[in-house]
Amino acid sequence: MNSEQNTVRTRRLAFLIPLAGFLVLAGFASLALLATLRGERDMTQLPSAMVGKPAPAVALPDLRDAGGTVSAIDFKGRPFLVNVFASWCAPCRAEAPALALLSEEIEIFGIAYKDKPEDTRGFLATYGDPFEGIGIDRDGDAGMRWGVYGVPETFLVDASGTIILRHAGPIDRRVLDELLRPAIRDLAAGTKP
Repeated sequence: MNSEQNTVRTRRLAFLIPLAGFLVLAGFASLALLATLRGERDMTQLPSAMVGKPAPAVALPDLRDAGGTVSAIDFKGRPFLVNVFASWCAPCRAEAPALALLSEEIEIFGIAYKDKPEDTRGFLATYGDPFEGIGIDRDGDAGMRWGVYGVPETFLVDASGTIILRHAGPIDRRVLDELLRPAIRDLAAGTKP
């Protein structure tokens, strides 16, 4: 084999390898699109590695008790929700009425994600305060430990401290009636959602 044949073969490989990679990626994208169109895939829900695991025991500065801390551990022994929110988050404002309704049924631990305490207080004064406890996560470390992709995110935790369910995005009427309330009822009845 001479050098001219080697050059031709190298050029073919240089063309075929990226083409093969593109075709593989296009195949995966096509499968995902078909699953979405068939209704087999919920685009609003990202996977969470935290479901089925213990709630992170992150002690955060307590918004209401200067110098104090608050954590999900403080709620262990009873089912509760964890809502990760921020004053700068428009969808967090939209879900405020749903959280007020949920707070009548279950305790809610709020985590103010990458927020200043004064901004969080202003948010709560404007949109209501459904929280039993509020931790300030200034640097986002607690959010990372909870596996948060963005705000708002809500987690349902059982009495043993295990994360049962995660919802990414704002809580609206559908999420309230079809996801969270049934899961809360299941926990109250002693069954896993």
